[in-house]
Amino acid sequence: MAAPALKHDMLAARLDGLTLPEGAGWSVEARTSALSRLNAMGLPGKRDEYWKYTDPATLNQPQAPRAGLFETGEAMPFSGIDRLKIVFVDGVFDAEASDDLAMDGVEIERLSDAMSRDIHWVRDLYGVLETRGQSPVQRPLAAL
Repeated sequence: MAAPALKHDMLAARLDGLTLPEGAGWSVEARTSALSRLNAMGLPGKRDEYWKYTDPATLNQPQAPRAGLFETGEAMPFSGIDRLKIVFVDGVFDAEASDDLAMDGVEIERLSDAMSRDIHWVRDLYGVLETRGQSPVQRPLAAL
């Protein structure tokens, strides 16, 4: 099988069952544009120059491998500092385990909430860094 065909077969398996989330026009446009770039590039393989020292196979899998908990046994470095605890479980925000997101001088908002509005400050930033990051080297996992 030719390398480009393999890259696109891996991409088809990775994207199978996924759909673009609903949202304001600005977010749909950025996501559709990223998906077009991703379809043109395919997923990276270990023979790609940019990935010659790292095998991206686990990053390309439709289901991410289960990660182990990182326990150092050391004291928390910021335990004496006023901070905000934000908890994600399997990549999903857990409001119950997190602190209240209100903090002086800080604005934290879920992207899904921002995408429900047509006018939002993130509209001018969303997808811009990913687009700029595709040059000079294609970065398909950033587009994903």
